[in-house]
Amino acid sequence: MVQQQSCDVAAIMETWWDDSHGWSTALNGYKIFRRDRQGRRGGGVALYIKQTFDTVGIETKEDGVECLWVRIKGKANKADILLGVCYSPPNQEEEVDNLFYKQLDEEEAEVLNDYFALVFSKEMTCLQDNCPPELVDGVREQNGPLIIEEVAVRELLKCLDSHKSMGPDGIHPRVMRELADELAKPLSIIYHQSWLTGEVLDDWKLANVTAIDKKGAKEDPGNYRPVSLTSVPGKIMEQFILSAITQNLQDGQGIRPSQHGFRRGRSCLTNLITFYDQVTHLVDAGKAVDVVCLDFSKAFDTVSHSILLNKLAARGLDRSSLCWVRNWLDGRAQRVVLNGAASSWGQAPVVSLRGLCWGQLCSMFLLMTWMDDGM
Repeated sequence: MVQQQSCDVAAIMETWWDDSHGWSTALNGYKIFRRDRQGRRGGGVALYIKQTFDTVGIETKEDGVECLWVRIKGKANKADILLGVCYSPPNQEEEVDNLFYKQLDEEEAEVLNDYFALVFSKEMTCLQDNCPPELVDGVREQNGPLIIEEVAVRELLKCLDSHKSMGPDGIHPRVMRELADELAKPLSIIYHQSWLTGEVLDDWKLANVTAIDKKGAKEDPGNYRPVSLTSVPGKIMEQFILSAITQNLQDGQGIRPSQHGFRRGRSCLTNLITFYDQVTHLVDAGKAVDVVCLDFSKAFDTVSHSILLNKLAARGLDRSSLCWVRNWLDGRAQRVVLNGAASSWGQAPVVSLRGLCWGQLCSMFLLMTWMDDGM
């Protein structure tokens, strides 16, 4: 029947197969994936998928759940398709059912994590071994050292939103806010040494990614926006670096006045008012006005790290801050967390090709710097 109907996929439950049935399970033109019940008769599941599809079986733990998972590789920039088949025997314990749902969430998280990595390209990175030494070593010290004082750290700790989520390090903002007086001094020392040496803690480079549904079919990973939840202590350090970059660019007129995004006192409203004022003046003068609107696709994910660092160096950013930003961009890792189930940590190329993360202060300002020449 499968061959007659030319089905792409066929799922079978209660196969009752074991090793002695290998000769009778083959089907011409199809790949077979099967999981037989172990230790007793009955049960078992199988999937037949056309050989024209690029498929790979996904290994799962022997946890008593009679199911199997197969991933069909997407073409070009299309997302993979996750297929699963599960058999739930009568009177099965609720605990086993919960294990199945956990497996489902974990596999969905893996698919989303893989899809978010598709947008990365080799031109995005500026790794330590490949980054030209003169990029950092040739930058002269224009400003005095960044002073990270205990009182400034304390104020930022007390302003933390206790309702925000914690990062992969498990340090909740409410804990840091309640212990602001005790943590201010040691953190100020850590932050100052981090800036002086250019070293960024590994925990500050990790991100739990939450997939936010934008619009369209929820089955399509392309309809989700990745939002990164990073280390709370790391985000406080980012605010000091952001302050140094902002001050440097504003003093050196590094940002055009027409730039309204991610700037204090600027917003979409101020952008629209300025635009409307310019257009009305031209129309009153009897001149024609043409408007071209552009949308940067995957902007945060496709920023070239090397170009960004060159732009910052060209604008006179001090050596220590530039070195810190370079290390902050290098060696990032992410995982998608879905309903409490997490994907595996992204390995190469996800780690080395990680673009800027949504939800991080420095990311937004650096993106603005990178785009400024074209604005």
